[in-house]
Amino acid sequence: MPESSVNDPLLEPFQTKHLTFKNRMVHAPTTMNMADDKGYVTPQAVGAYEALAAGGFGAVCVGATNVRWDGLINERMLGMYDDTYIISHRELVEVIHHNESLAGIQLFYGGLIPGVGTSFPLEPGKGWIPGTVAWGPSGKYPIGNQQPGIVPTEVYKSLVEEFAQAGRRAREAGYDYLSYHFCHGSLPHVTLSLLENQGREDEYADHFLFCEQILQRTQELCGKDFPLIPRMVCDENYKGGFDIEYFLDHYAPRLHALGVDGIDCTFGSMLPAESRDPETSSGQYIGGGFYVRNLVTLPSIKQMRAGLIKRGIDMPLMGSCNVNTPDQMRTMIGEGAADFLASCRQSLEDPDFPRKITEGREEEIRKSTRTGASLMTGNIFAKGMAGSAQNAAFGRDREYRIQKTPAPKRVYIAGGGSGGMEYAITAHAAGHDVTLFEASGALGGVMNWAGNYKTLRNMEQIAYQPQWHRLMVAKAGIAVRLNTELTVEMILADKPDVVVTATGAKPALPDVPGLSAALASGFARTIDRVLGSASDPLPQGNVIVWGAGEGIELGLDLAQAGRTIRLLDPDAKLLPANYLGSRMNAINIWMATADLAPEQGVTLQEIRQGEVVVSHADGRSETIACAALIIAPGRVAYDPFSGKLNKSGIRLQVVGDARTPRSYGNAIHEAAYLARNI
Repeated sequence: MPESSVNDPLLEPFQTKHLTFKNRMVHAPTTMNMADDKGYVTPQAVGAYEALAAGGFGAVCVGATNVRWDGLINERMLGMYDDTYIISHRELVEVIHHNESLAGIQLFYGGLIPGVGTSFPLEPGKGWIPGTVAWGPSGKYPIGNQQPGIVPTEVYKSLVEEFAQAGRRAREAGYDYLSYHFCHGSLPHVTLSLLENQGREDEYADHFLFCEQILQRTQELCGKDFPLIPRMVCDENYKGGFDIEYFLDHYAPRLHALGVDGIDCTFGSMLPAESRDPETSSGQYIGGGFYVRNLVTLPSIKQMRAGLIKRGIDMPLMGSCNVNTPDQMRTMIGEGAADFLASCRQSLEDPDFPRKITEGREEEIRKSTRTGASLMTGNIFAKGMAGSAQNAAFGRDREYRIQKTPAPKRVYIAGGGSGGMEYAITAHAAGHDVTLFEASGALGGVMNWAGNYKTLRNMEQIAYQPQWHRLMVAKAGIAVRLNTELTVEMILADKPDVVVTATGAKPALPDVPGLSAALASGFARTIDRVLGSASDPLPQGNVIVWGAGEGIELGLDLAQAGRTIRLLDPDAKLLPANYLGSRMNAINIWMATADLAPEQGVTLQEIRQGEVVVSHADGRSETIACAALIIAPGRVAYDPFSGKLNKSGIRLQVVGDARTPRSYGNAIHEAAYLARNI
């Protein structure tokens, strides 16, 4: 049960030296890539930050804003290069303040990051954007350009002034506080780094001096009472890198002496160095991969807090990374932990989550599934803007505001998966008469069973998405007809105005002798059946999983549960399903531990009861006895209506995997767009 509004720690106000926060939830600075090509604020950026502030955050921090052009990592980053940028930021600050949130802004300079994600060779020391550079204190640990340059002393000095002048402009624009990107591969961070900052003979051999000079010069221009809350790497999590104790001994006292209002704590890096933890890489402490444990940074935050207290330093802390549910948020700001939650991914999935907590509507929070598509509609290093697979409106907040239609239409939707439910919710909100048909007995589609693994971490999060859709369909009172397959005959008889095909995809079953009989007997089962039928367990004995691209997680799950598994795949090289993405790093580690590896180039020749005949890439044939065969063959679109409603006067729209198999995010985004335009 949610805490009452009276004693919920998330809703308690908090005061730093110079700021009063109305609650403990802060939107963390996020690189949105919504500026124009010169770095000026756009209406799109204003709409996105307006949505966040309207969501009820105590503070909204505008994401990485570059202080000088040559530090760009993406051409659509915000800039604060001269005084002409102040006026556009004033509109951004205004919408944040109108919604009773504090407005912060994070200042940034690229360092070693420029060049990440490039698809073409780079000149030594250059980023992929013309006029940008990739360099660090030594250039020994490349991140973007693999031949980075070394920052001259005079450039360090000039950048101190650039940071400070950008801070002055931010104050003139009306921002309440400054954040700084002293983390994750930026030049200030790699200067702090014990790994990258080696061998310098100038004053910047002092690892903290660059950051210190930036803060000091900013205070000279803005006043010592202007709040500064730098976002710091407090632990590099590398062998040979600085750890929390080093940070507490060498960096925290100097920060405290400068009078900063707090530290926004992060605990990882992008340097190509050896992580201390072989399972959780340093980089995963930044954004948290799918399998990375929830509240991964909480022990580090607690160590920071205890270390500060031990040293007599009173300094507020923000904590972040893999914090998605309200209970996890309360844990992050619990006893001996952080004072604030700094939210990034969850903010984009549901900008309204602080308001929903405040109003006692926690069940309506659209919690992050933390799949590969959840943070960005296009990865920021691949020229994309910040967005959410689940929340198609984020980044389109003003243009996607739903207006009641003056001409309601009767809409039939075939399929109650991600696309079908998103379409139903959106069209209903716009005033259309919607009926949702689902052939099975439950709404949710593939997402209902896509996380039904017993040994793999965080899989329950996949179910957050269909759970939210089902709740909102029910709250809206949308007509739902379960166990009813919409047919061409029903459509032609009822004559709805619009038919939406959201029927998804089906397994791409191979043409193999004996497969149909084996599927009918239960000896062979699709991955859909195995994961979707908990009441129909696999028989005891060894199991073959054929189709590693889609079935590798299932094979690993069964192996970790103690089953004997052979994982066979027809392709010469493993081609993981696109939704696996960054999960593969952990999968590979766990596969090695389980002594399980895909056998490539293996095709099915014949299936008999109790055995499978396969051929290997080298031409040899093998008969394998097994208790069960699981087929994970990939997907083909299932569209029962296209071409069958021509001349009927009925508008037909197709969304999601019924077009072509992709991710649930594609289905949601297509449905959200089309439902607003009928």
